[in-house]
Amino acid sequence: MTGPLHVSVLGAILAAAFAIPMAALLVWMLRVPRPVPQEVARAVRSVGAVQTILVPILEHYYSERAVELASRLGQMQKARILLGYVVEVPRTLSLGVPLPTVEEQANRALAEAVTIVKMHALEAKVEIIRAREAGEGIARVARDRGVDLIVLGISPEVGLTEGSAARCAEGLFRHAPCEVIIDRLAETSIGAAAEEERGGGPPEPSTSAVGTASPRKEAPRRPV
Repeated sequence: MTGPLHVSVLGAILAAAFAIPMAALLVWMLRVPRPVPQEVARAVRSVGAVQTILVPILEHYYSERAVELASRLGQMQKARILLGYVVEVPRTLSLGVPLPTVEEQANRALAEAVTIVKMHALEAKVEIIRAREAGEGIARVARDRGVDLIVLGISPEVGLTEGSAARCAEGLFRHAPCEVIIDRLAETSIGAAAEEERGGGPPEPSTSAVGTASPRKEAPRRPV
């Protein structure tokens, strides 16, 4: 005949400490995940497959923000950031003509860009791209280096309707072998602060006819 069963407090605590995690583990293992739509899964896989990102650096383009944006886009999958300083060589000169001043400027800009990439613990590669047209040169390097994504930053004061920015964007849209992101910073407080840091000062008020308030004229008073 067995004696009375005594349950110690310490034994009960140990049993509960073992049973609760095991029960939580079983619930987690048996939980059926919510089905993900096929389009969502495809989008997640496509972004995760980006392994090489090209950031073109051109004069009058907002390249610092583009480097930061590209670094954040590639941070999760540890993508490689390819920094290419684009030099548009006139057709009157050969592509290999020495340009010491331009090359010195390119090296300074690339060094600053590498600093941004290293802040995100990513691999950075630099290259000076010589081309007749910026868009064609960027597309050629993207094709030769197996680039998955191009991130091009444009300053707020640069438009996409005319000039070199329009030609570069059109060249990329026509010839780029990969996805292209064009980041044009809006004329907000962020853009104004960036221009002030560069020494440009606060933006001047708009002088366009649309939305410009004219000074109010006082009506002539009649003699009493």
